[in-house]
Amino acid sequence: MKRWIAIAIYFVTFTLAFTYKEDLAALINDQPSIWSLFALSILFALVPIMPYRIVIAAAGYIVGTWTGGMITLIGSTIAGALFYWGSAYGFREPALRWIGSLKTLERVTQFINKRPFAAIIVCRLIPVLPQTAVNIYAGVAGIPFMTYLLASIIGKFPSIFLYAYLGNSILSEPITALGVTAVYLLFLAIVLWIYKRFRRDQSQ
Repeated sequence: MKRWIAIAIYFVTFTLAFTYKEDLAALINDQPSIWSLFALSILFALVPIMPYRIVIAAAGYIVGTWTGGMITLIGSTIAGALFYWGSAYGFREPALRWIGSLKTLERVTQFINKRPFAAIIVCRLIPVLPQTAVNIYAGVAGIPFMTYLLASIIGKFPSIFLYAYLGNSILSEPITALGVTAVYLLFLAIVLWIYKRFRRDQSQ
């Protein structure tokens, strides 16, 4: 069910962006500096007052796919590392209590403990999983920081550059953007299928 909700969100976001493309274009009259975008990318990752996908798409629209993608990839990774370090060394007990209250993460914690590198990559690829919770759990579980960091970057790369590309092209090339989104959703469905099959094999 959650997979179909995620697909519906993709579709609604694309439709709204295309419908109101003139209004969206009018919202961004001045191009902010790279450093401003970088600071905002960290801030919005730390304080998720809006879906981070919108932040990525906006960065892609303003400075292009690759620059916008790199800014938000680095910014979100720094924010994630702060959550990791905070839960590992500063707020371990509150972090453990909060993680224990999240039913969404219960299904993947065993997978993370057994195969942390592969599990974090998969968690980054699945949009319905709370990414802040993944950051915090990696810290409290004692997963080596470099394992967490490298797996996070690899796992984030496809979705971040997809959204940056959509932000850069959805107003000028909506059909191409829709096709790229469809390919990504197919890729995501394959990842979910492999993940569910792996979990089933592990439980037998």
